[in-house]
Amino acid sequence: MLQVTGSLYFVLLTLGAILATGIMMYLVKKDQKFNFEKTTDLNHNLQWVILGTIGAIVLQYGIGFIDQLIFHTSTHSQNTMQLLLMVKTYPYYFIYVLICAPIMEEIVFRRLFFGNLIKPTNIYIAAIISAFLFAFMHQDTRFLVYVAMGLWFSFIYYKSENIYASAGSHILMNAIVLTLSMR
Repeated sequence: MLQVTGSLYFVLLTLGAILATGIMMYLVKKDQKFNFEKTTDLNHNLQWVILGTIGAIVLQYGIGFIDQLIFHTSTHSQNTMQLLLMVKTYPYYFIYVLICAPIMEEIVFRRLFFGNLIKPTNIYIAAIISAFLFAFMHQDTRFLVYVAMGLWFSFIYYKSENIYASAGSHILMNAIVLTLSMR
């Protein structure tokens, strides 16, 4: 059996993620819009990206602090530390971590799960289900932080009426958190 490891593995993973992200974005463009989605302008989207990023950072550190006080969990995300180690070893993997993964997560957890669950349930149940799935997928001890992030990004997507506003917020939030974690 062919075993792909080391640098080749991360090159293939990064290229595959770039391809998958492009395909997913194409499919979103070709798909019918949900009732709450609108065609929005750049200024509108940038305002929501900025609000989404600030809110995500405040929520992440706030819920993380509460989580630490109540459950005595670590303030460091195992997921973030693992990603930082991989990015330091394979710098090009940064493209996957910082750009591809947040876009794909927003399309899957917000547009696919949240967007499609609103009609058969309601906006609140749809947000909760997609947030829990998002948190489970990250497999991190900071479960409550990821649930809060999932709820927040659902809110940004719904209120901005554009999946790329929540994706932009997710990308910027990850960039800030990763940059602060590198110290």
